[in-house]
Amino acid sequence: MPLKKTAIYVALVLMIASGCATVGHFRGEDSFARGLALFNQGRFAASIPHFEAATREDPDYAQAYFYLGRAYVSESRWRAAIQPLRTAFRLAPEAAKQEIMNLLVDATFAAALNDFKLGDLIAPPERFKDTL
Repeated sequence: MPLKKTAIYVALVLMIASGCATVGHFRGEDSFARGLALFNQGRFAASIPHFEAATREDPDYAQAYFYLGRAYVSESRWRAAIQPLRTAFRLAPEAAKQEIMNLLVDATFAAALNDFKLGDLIAPPERFKDTL
């Protein structure tokens, strides 16, 4: 009889543990779905915290990183877009990599162009003032 109780106990523990392992993934999907709904409504700034949450809840969620990067690009936050797009590229399947690379290149060039245009407005760091 104790063997039967032990088997039932182990089965229950395994079911609960496997259920808990997927909770983070479902939370990631839930945050992503909220962000995507806002993104599709053109509410890019409002979508960013949801995509960020999805990437924290599931660090391997390539699509969440991709849309986080797209939201930053849509808000003209070029530098902020680069890292999530790089992560999306690393995690994405081969079929999606070209689209991600195109957006990553656009964000990188836009960030550089933005810095070039604002060159006179951006003060150099203090440590370089003596060298100028």
